[in-house]
Amino acid sequence: MKKNLLPAITCFLALSLAASAGTLSGSVKGAPGQSVVYLQAVQAGAPAAASSQLFKMDQKGMKFIPSVLVVPVGATVEFDNEDAGAHNVYWSSISGNKKLGHNLGTFPTGQKATFKFEHPGVVPILCNIHPEMSATIIVTPSPYYAQTDQILGDYFIQNVPDGEYKAFVWHGGKTTFQLVKVAGNTKIDFTLGK
Repeated sequence: MKKNLLPAITCFLALSLAASAGTLSGSVKGAPGQSVVYLQAVQAGAPAAASSQLFKMDQKGMKFIPSVLVVPVGATVEFDNEDAGAHNVYWSSISGNKKLGHNLGTFPTGQKATFKFEHPGVVPILCNIHPEMSATIIVTPSPYYAQTDQILGDYFIQNVPDGEYKAFVWHGGKTTFQLVKVAGNTKIDFTLGK
């Protein structure tokens, strides 16, 4: 019995070490306001399970709330019209790909529309009735993302498996990336160009 126990413990420890994860944290400097940091694995692994969480973007006070929403690929977003008049929700592209544009139509107060985002990228949300209304949805390729603190620019992404990633930073309509290596708790700061 003891002979069988040693290989089982060795296998368990090897799997535990391979599956280790930590928190990626740091700050984004060089530009005021909120940024989004998200990760994409350099080595393609098994795709992440689609999120079952429902995300919401409201239309209230002639604004999209929140003005920036971050969701993982495969997530469903619900758009609620809480204003007295009708609103529309559409986007002409996802990260510039016009084939991924979509129009959810126009719906009156108290109505809602939903959409499942199956392609990662930046989605510029608009209302064709009220051109002053706009927002952005960032659809990340993994469940590893965070919005920064608006004042300090700090971010925290928990439970990131060890490995190499492309770390993307979105700020004010522009996206940049750099290669990073995560090993346990890792601290990486980003400085945005002017």
